[in-house]
Amino acid sequence: MSQHAVRTAMALYQNGTLDLDTAARQAGVSPERLCRAVERFGGVSTTPCADTDPEPVAVRAD
Repeated sequence: MSQHAVRTAMALYQNGTLDLDTAARQAGVSPERLCRAVERFGGVSTTPCADTDPEPVAVRAD
């Protein structure tokens, strides 16, 4: 995965050229990761990322 590919996919997703799944596939990342990147860099996601985030997992140290 290159930064250029992710940035390009983010731009194409944000302007509506590609849907989230297609943009993520083009960038070589998961849809969840692309959605988080869009939110992290102040972009507007056309779909809420909260719906695509996995459930938190409780981890305990023994």
